[in-house]
Amino acid sequence: MKIAIANGTYQAAYLFDMFRKGRHKVILINSSRSDAQYLLKTTHSSVYVGNPWRRHVLEEAGVAGCDLFISLCDKDTDNFASCLLAKMVFGVGKTISLVKDPGNVEIYKRLGIDSAVSSTYLLGQSIKNESSIESVMQTLSLENDKIVIMEYTLKSKHPLANRRIMDIDFPRCANIAAIYRNYAVIIPGGQVELKPKDKLLIVSSQEDEAKVLEYLERKE
Repeated sequence: MKIAIANGTYQAAYLFDMFRKGRHKVILINSSRSDAQYLLKTTHSSVYVGNPWRRHVLEEAGVAGCDLFISLCDKDTDNFASCLLAKMVFGVGKTISLVKDPGNVEIYKRLGIDSAVSSTYLLGQSIKNESSIESVMQTLSLENDKIVIMEYTLKSKHPLANRRIMDIDFPRCANIAAIYRNYAVIIPGGQVELKPKDKLLIVSSQEDEAKVLEYLERKE
């Protein structure tokens, strides 16, 4: 398949690595020069710098005829515009738009986006000013919700912190696919030690998502 990924930083790098392992052709586009430099260094692949909601950018990047276009912009409107442009003008087979406002999911689908993914930030603190598990979790679903990528940030006193992956009883139904630490992406093996403030990218099927959340809640 030919896949285009617009914007994003470590999320884009992870998806790039995942798709390239499947021997797919991946095009990276980013509106930020600094993020583009990060992706260039991380993926060792060229990155087209420009706003993905601009026609000439998608044209120069070679998006025409892509099987899949994924937009990871910070603003919902930018994601919508990028996906719609890719689909209506360049004939992309399927578009996936990251959506921060859950209220936009159904609207975007009705307006022509194939898959609108809600990555809701459940913020807020309890009376004791302690974050609940929801405040450090984000979820991204791909392929019609068959694959779930969860992002979990380890607290400084989390029981999993300062332990090797091979030494923790992590659920077998999920994998820690990547670790985002100090602006670097680590593809972990069993010997890698988890550190406080690590952001873990956890991959599972949708049906196993609840098991992973229950495990992390129990550990807290």
